[in-house]
Amino acid sequence: MEVILIQDVDNLGGANEVVTVKNGYARNFLLPRKLAVENNAGNKKQLEERLKQAKKKKMLC
Repeated sequence: MEVILIQDVDNLGGANEVVTVKNGYARNFLLPRKLAVENNAGNKKQLEERLKQAKKKKMLC
């Protein structure tokens, strides 16, 4: 199952990364703890918007 990480997860990846994990790990650990969301069209669009805003914010500083 592909998920988008919301926060950094040790030995898995950093925030805003798309990673592939086993279904049970995603359903039983990542999703209930709000560490990740499913990788679907809506969530992917939100990720792109978040990255765009972070890039714009970084350019202003």
